[in-house]
Amino acid sequence: MKSIANARSLRIAAVAAVVAGALVLAGCSSTNGSASGGKKDTLHADISAGKVGTEADFSSIDKVCGSGPVSVTVVDGYGTNSWSKTVKAEIDSEAAKCKSITSVSYTAGRGDLAATNAAITGSAAKGSNILLVIPDAGPGQAQLASIRKASKAGTIVVPFASDPTGKAGTDYLDYADQIPSYSGQAWAQWVVDTLGSKGGNVVFLGGPAGAAVSAQEFIGIQKVLAKNPQIKLLTPEPVTTNWDPAQAQQAMAGLLSQYPKIDAVIADYGAVANGVIRAYQAAGVTLPLLTSTDDNSLSCGFDALKATNPGYELATNSSRTWIGRVALRKALAAFYGKSDSEPSQFNLGLVEDSTGKTADTKTPSAACLKDAPTDASPSSLLTNAEFKKIFG
Repeated sequence: MKSIANARSLRIAAVAAVVAGALVLAGCSSTNGSASGGKKDTLHADISAGKVGTEADFSSIDKVCGSGPVSVTVVDGYGTNSWSKTVKAEIDSEAAKCKSITSVSYTAGRGDLAATNAAITGSAAKGSNILLVIPDAGPGQAQLASIRKASKAGTIVVPFASDPTGKAGTDYLDYADQIPSYSGQAWAQWVVDTLGSKGGNVVFLGGPAGAAVSAQEFIGIQKVLAKNPQIKLLTPEPVTTNWDPAQAQQAMAGLLSQYPKIDAVIADYGAVANGVIRAYQAAGVTLPLLTSTDDNSLSCGFDALKATNPGYELATNSSRTWIGRVALRKALAAFYGKSDSEPSQFNLGLVEDSTGKTADTKTPSAACLKDAPTDASPSSLLTNAEFKKIFG
């Protein structure tokens, strides 16, 4: 990605300047630009903008929390499903570790683009110091103008979990997320490896129509399957589910009636995968290979389903509900003029594989959080007590 390359080049230049003794730090240093005019710079900071890494590279909020009050606003373009509730709880949990954070307000856009954009600009108008945005009420660019406006108004803005388009250091401070195409490739490669040379048919269920994350995952899927012609992708684009299990069940029922043979299903949200399972059960069809993001009901329910569906296998990657923590740490570093060298872009491989053939993965029974609610994410950083507070 061009923005990542630019960020890397600028970081290298900054390091060289430090070695030469030519870089003078005033307030906060920068790896994606520099401040000017004495006004607080909301677009540049020493935060390794665009750096790619893994969860092993996480930082600590203690390193970026400073003195002096700071207010935080979270705007989620959807905010209506279990994933969003978990993300909000993860941010609240992380914020509680920094006593200087005076408030964390939250707005769910509920898929309404106008309401989401109004919440973005409204947070800046109310004087929020930090704004964390999931720009998924529509295509990312549909929220970019509001994000720019909030940045120009003096709010430190970090979009996360859905591509806002635009550019870090120009339109917002940084963008924190997985690299969706990487996840798509991981899912597709597992399907290829598990089906083997005999091949088969596969479908892909995404989120809302035009959702950036689903579109980018689909590109990764297509890249792998293009090299494996024995696997036929039946869906020419991500199937719309709005990340709703009931809608996913309806969509999958339609696919089962249209295609008599589906050997594998890729779903980009664990709750959607549950809708897929219900559709197969309602149709009286044996479960296929299934790959998605991790979900406690999938993990804990695997063995029982496998007993009556011999061909059923499950592989998941992290649902990355923790990504809001990263976005918060990046924003805090900028606000307090501190450094944060952790990644903002994450390559997420599989964390769970029922076949046991993928290195460094768990089986579903090992991943299952037995004392947590079914809606929990096994890869979440929340405790069981925090999960129960969300879901009861």
